[in-house]
Amino acid sequence: MRKLLIGVDGSLHSDHAVQFAATFVKEHGPAELHLVNVEPKPIAWQTHGMEPEAIHAHLTSLSHQTMKPAQEILKAAGVPCHIHTRIGEIAEEVVALADKLDCDTIVIGTRGLGAISGYALGSVSRKVLHLTHLPVICVK
Repeated sequence: MRKLLIGVDGSLHSDHAVQFAATFVKEHGPAELHLVNVEPKPIAWQTHGMEPEAIHAHLTSLSHQTMKPAQEILKAAGVPCHIHTRIGEIAEEVVALADKLDCDTIVIGTRGLGAISGYALGSVSRKVLHLTHLPVICVK
């Protein structure tokens, strides 16, 4: 069975990636879908005085809220999924989780910036493409 890891950030672009994955499963047969949301590590001044457990709990809660629309898209399509939360550098965490889960493909939404804008901003999709050996489907 195929395993797809779908990066979810709560944007319209990631919703399109989730919808693509749901359609893919309907058209090409069963696949094991994994949703991942990566929350960036907070800067020290943002969490001054907070216990590490409280920081982790807050970011995990935020991650679960961010993934709810994606879960609803898959639920409406009748496609089950597994959810994962991570804290750290987004591209690195997505690639590491795909490797850990032995996924076949990574699916991510992209804003569709031009070459110059994308290069200057250093998009997450571009970083994922450079870090992984897996096929990456970028959904505009």
